[in-house]
Amino acid sequence: MIAKDPVSILPTSLLFAAALLLAGCAGAAVRGATSWPGLASDGDLAFVAYNQAVYAVDLESGALRWKYPAAPERGRVFYAPPAVSSEGSLIVGDFFNQITALDPANGSVKWGPLQLSKPTQRIIGGPTIEGEVLLVVSSDGRLYARDVSTGEGLWEFPAASNEPLVGGLWSGPVVSGNRIFLSALDHNLYVLDLDTGDLIWNEPPNLGGAIADSPVLSDGLILVGTFSNQLRAMAADGGSIQWSFEAHNWVWGSPAVGDGLAYFGDLSGTLHAVALDNGAETWSAAVGSSISASPVFFEGQVFTVTQNGVVSAREASTGSELWQRTLEAQLLSDPLLAGDTLLVATTAGTPLLTAFLVESGATRWSFTPAQGQ
Repeated sequence: MIAKDPVSILPTSLLFAAALLLAGCAGAAVRGATSWPGLASDGDLAFVAYNQAVYAVDLESGALRWKYPAAPERGRVFYAPPAVSSEGSLIVGDFFNQITALDPANGSVKWGPLQLSKPTQRIIGGPTIEGEVLLVVSSDGRLYARDVSTGEGLWEFPAASNEPLVGGLWSGPVVSGNRIFLSALDHNLYVLDLDTGDLIWNEPPNLGGAIADSPVLSDGLILVGTFSNQLRAMAADGGSIQWSFEAHNWVWGSPAVGDGLAYFGDLSGTLHAVALDNGAETWSAAVGSSISASPVFFEGQVFTVTQNGVVSAREASTGSELWQRTLEAQLLSDPLLAGDTLLVATTAGTPLLTAFLVESGATRWSFTPAQGQ
């Protein structure tokens, strides 16, 4: 079999992203921007950021509760997953490098929009909230720390007096204690102090390939998928490489972890399960189409979505398929677990959002914005 070039198998939205990455211009101004929906939930509502709106959808019924903005606004395009704060704010970022705090109950504006830097940059990765600190990555190559209650600036990394990171930042950071773990397109993993934004690891580990999604912390390890076709495991206390697993193609999403295994897909269309302690493969499954989204683990099952519209549940210990459903759309967004429901958002198709019962795969409800929404 002749190996395919990684870029040749990408759908339109991923081609757009990959072209920016490979050209080294992730922060460039590109009109007609396209991407995939971002999902979040507060336990009562699902929030879908897609194109010119953020939709709040009732988790029980699938009914639209509210939409922001009420009517499309020039220069407002949303794709990054929103973030929900414990004090009752929904933080959304847009493709013109602005952040806005909304009331999750009704979509009213609490503060913003606030411009992070030039509007030719964009927010691709979802914001992260830790206590009173809001962390927002931008394609301009900086991580911004803001007060979640007011949007007031706290610090930036790299500092404004220093050059930004080459290639930009596409994935939200992960916080553990007082440490921020930040993966970047420049192949590096940065570990920062939450209070100051200063580097804790003075020599960030270079992982040999661009990193498009967030790291995962588990059992003293940091797990990172790369565009060098690898899943890397590093020691969380110092960054030393513990093991590397060679996949068949780019590893775009983050791994899911459960029962001592890490589950992740690659763009060849293979789902892998590897042991956390040594990186040995326990099982793999060919799913027939590229996997760019992160899997979800829940109660002994692993859920996966593929580029060609397939949603599936597998037994996590063996990889045996439990159920499969197909949607007439591309599935590029990370699915989201909300109680006993798996939320799946579509790109360039309908419905926009579907809720599947995790036990059976039955459709609980689906949501499609009405014409004009």
